[in-house]
Amino acid sequence: MPSSTTDLTSYNPAVPPELQLASSDPLAWENQWEQLYQSSVVIDRSRPESLRQERWVLYEAGACLQDPQRQDHTIRGIRSMKQSLCHIQAQMTLKAGLFCAGNELRRRWMSASPARRGEIILAGLVSTCTSIPDMHGARCLTMKEMSVESHRQNGSLFPDLLEEMMVENPAARLTDTPNYISHPVWDALAAEQQSPKTTVSQRLALAQILVQRSLLIVDKPQKPRLQPSRALSLLHGEDSEVVKSDAKFALGIRKKAYARNKEVYASGKQTCETCGKFNHTTTKFPRCKRCWDTMQREVLYCSLECQKVDWKAGHKKECGKFLQFGDLTPSTTEQPSLQIGPPHSGFKRSDALVFQVAQLNHLSPHYDYIIFSERHLAYLSFQHPPIRAAFRACRDKALTTGDRRAVAMLAQFLYLVCSHPRPQKIGVGPGNVMGQISTEFEFPEIVHAAEEMEQQMHLDSAQRPPLILEAGLSAEEWKAVPATWLDVGIIESSAIFGA
Repeated sequence: MPSSTTDLTSYNPAVPPELQLASSDPLAWENQWEQLYQSSVVIDRSRPESLRQERWVLYEAGACLQDPQRQDHTIRGIRSMKQSLCHIQAQMTLKAGLFCAGNELRRRWMSASPARRGEIILAGLVSTCTSIPDMHGARCLTMKEMSVESHRQNGSLFPDLLEEMMVENPAARLTDTPNYISHPVWDALAAEQQSPKTTVSQRLALAQILVQRSLLIVDKPQKPRLQPSRALSLLHGEDSEVVKSDAKFALGIRKKAYARNKEVYASGKQTCETCGKFNHTTTKFPRCKRCWDTMQREVLYCSLECQKVDWKAGHKKECGKFLQFGDLTPSTTEQPSLQIGPPHSGFKRSDALVFQVAQLNHLSPHYDYIIFSERHLAYLSFQHPPIRAAFRACRDKALTTGDRRAVAMLAQFLYLVCSHPRPQKIGVGPGNVMGQISTEFEFPEIVHAAEEMEQQMHLDSAQRPPLILEAGLSAEEWKAVPATWLDVGIIESSAIFGA
């Protein structure tokens, strides 16, 4: 790793394949990437020159030492990229989690042949890189995570990467703590970033490289069009209803995103520092006078109220001052209250369970559980307070610790609930429950465990499920449950994906 800016000028950046080749000859395009991955992109800790494809990042960071204003701009840029990365990961969790939970993505992906996995990954890379050129260049920073050959040889690579990037709480307001994919080389770079022996220029460069490695897409407005998913087409056939339905839904999402992004670009990217409101007028937002007069840093606010909020939230400490490396990570970040907290006691949630928790935290606080049917998602909401309290006590224990007895009681109770006529009217029946719980909690013996709970229920004179017995509800309270105790409904896709 070079220790001065003069060392950086001798680097020769790696040259990626021509982007046009992705459309004309995808296989040749990918072969050139594979050759690049086998040479300069693979980082050797004993050879600093192996970082040559990041030459421009290192040079830019080194130049910051000579210009505090440039360093301030770079730090603010990295902070903004990290926030964008958090937003992308949150949206990805909400969308990808649906496939992980409802379609058993990992099982289906692992059972596909290496050739088929390669076809799907290549189709996705070609589609993405040709529509978003920044993605093409960013492949230089991803090493083998975006190598088609790696996905052919290792069927668990894709679902593992997806799981690492999914966040526990996509409903949270943007924070500065995104998830990073673990890799020995990049982990070493991250550790070096925090080392006291590393120069400020190197630390800035490493911070930017690590973020860019994960933030592969720059959000630019592109006019949306109906475009069937090539990956789904390979799996189901181009004329299948699944592909057509997905294309129409995706077009709706893209139209809304296009309109939103077009607003940003039309307004000259003028947004409020606090609330993110777009400036729709010809009059510029007021800016922080001290920041502008001292260093020409433009910090804009839509109102005096937003300026006061940002002042208390942290701008007071950096107003009119050049940012330092330590300002990349704020000391405190406001965290919203969650319906379901993080896992503990060594429990690790599956992809499907991450999605369940994400939806419960993201959607209405009145939803008690999300059930999958073949066509849609449905919510269950218990309207009787004692039932809700009993269910949530068991549910929260299962979702945060994975306790097998709690999971069995949860499954048996949900089975009873979905036997009720109301869920069945919207296509949700008891047959949906056991497979879903087995997938979410990676509990193949769930049917047998739930049957044991059923036997315990029949031994009770009031026929109280173990979940109700565990909560201490008396026989009289159980018999007095009103007919309106259960509310069910279909969850709209726009609510899931935040469109």
